[in-house]
Amino acid sequence: MAELSRRADSWDGILYPGEAVLWQGQPDPRLDWSAWRPSEAIFGALIAVFAGFWMAMAAGAHGGPFMGIAFPLLALPFLVIGLYRAGGRVVWDAHVRKHTWYTLTDQRAFIATDLFRRRDLAAYPMTSKTVLDREGPHIWFATDFLRTRTGSRRHRIGFTHLPEPDRVFALMARVQRAAT
Repeated sequence: MAELSRRADSWDGILYPGEAVLWQGQPDPRLDWSAWRPSEAIFGALIAVFAGFWMAMAAGAHGGPFMGIAFPLLALPFLVIGLYRAGGRVVWDAHVRKHTWYTLTDQRAFIATDLFRRRDLAAYPMTSKTVLDREGPHIWFATDFLRTRTGSRRHRIGFTHLPEPDRVFALMARVQRAAT
């Protein structure tokens, strides 16, 4: 408990007066292949192979600096997209989890990220109306809507890949009951 109170000191100016840290942790940073889809991976691999072939052929083409340098680089976005769809998403998600921290207080849930020197701290109030949804090692407690070209889609927000989801869910339920 002394560890939590020592860490709580670093929350000065962020926590409300009287707000107490109940739990802090990180998601499991290991690769999670459960969302990997072979059909998408095959499509991504084909795009990556095509882009690699394009780059190799364009690099060997004669015709000045544009053909030798710039034209192969035009295939770079396709290579990146192909690799991402082939399995890079799994690697990227693990990288994001490695740089993510969760905090639960008696009033809010916090998600902090530190990616490429860009720090972000998002706070979500825990009220009696907060819908808690547990799916395996994931606990969802908020929803955001992301704008897409065709409208919007729902994006669930929560603590994912938790090593001890039962304990955290029990704490969140207790916070929710206390908020009534």
